[in-house]
Amino acid sequence: TWLNNPGVLQPISRAQDDIIYTLTATGEGGCAATDDAFVQLLLAPVIPNAFSPNGDGINDTWVIKYLDTYPGSTVQVFDRYGKRVFISTGYAQAWDGKRIGSPIPSGVYYYIVDPKNKLKPISGSVTIIR
Repeated sequence: TWLNNPGVLQPISRAQDDIIYTLTATGEGGCAATDDAFVQLLLAPVIPNAFSPNGDGINDTWVIKYLDTYPGSTVQVFDRYGKRVFISTGYAQAWDGKRIGSPIPSGVYYYIVDPKNKLKPISGSVTIIR
């Protein structure tokens, strides 16, 4: 499924979702070996432009969809003066709008998200609404 030619040694996959391919190789004399290869589709991170860390349980953290599939990715957030207010490697836990445990003021902040994996960093702004 999704291969340009399943009969060649290095086919190109155009998978639409994660998939497991099973490879079977048969040598002279009929000896065969089988192995599975898991292909994980890397979707581009989806970065929201606002969140509201007000404790109501709705959009309380800045969740960057799909970033968890980019190991080693980095996220940096800066205030309007260029002072870094948040940094994360791997983005294991979404940002809660705090700096060193204290809530930062409502307003516009600027981010650089570097997914690594030879992809260009993504920059933009995020608004905190309280």
